[in-house]
Amino acid sequence: MSLSRKQSWQTDLHKFLLERANSPFVWGVRDCSLFCADAIYAMTGTDIAADFRAQYHDEESAFAAIKKISGGSTVADAAQYCAQKFGLTEWKHPLMARRGDLVVIENENRLIAAIVHLNGVHVVTVTEKGLAPFPIAQIKRAWHVPVSGEKAHE
Repeated sequence: MSLSRKQSWQTDLHKFLLERANSPFVWGVRDCSLFCADAIYAMTGTDIAADFRAQYHDEESAFAAIKKISGGSTVADAAQYCAQKFGLTEWKHPLMARRGDLVVIENENRLIAAIVHLNGVHVVTVTEKGLAPFPIAQIKRAWHVPVSGEKAHE
């Protein structure tokens, strides 16, 4: 399967970020991975996290679901699973990620899923207080969400 962004992706992502700005982190509902999947859904109309939805409700069950579904043990493994399933190409150099791309950052020794913000300078993810920006320099891995008709990158 492959997916691509709609022509209106920038407006759609902007609206999504505004709607979620003050919605706090909740495992299995609005955690970092599902936030990213929801953002990608807003841009593409495709749910890349369908395999994970309703499979967990807390941190322990989330990592058990990652193990069961992807065979991995980290948020990056879950992101890789979803990206591969939907034909998202991993950036060879993660800091080349573009606005709206799926990324994994490291923050306080934890891997967290995020989306490159529309400003192109930050990544954004959900926290206990709602959405928060993080420096783009924290990106450890990144996958490109292509625009319709765009050629693959290297």
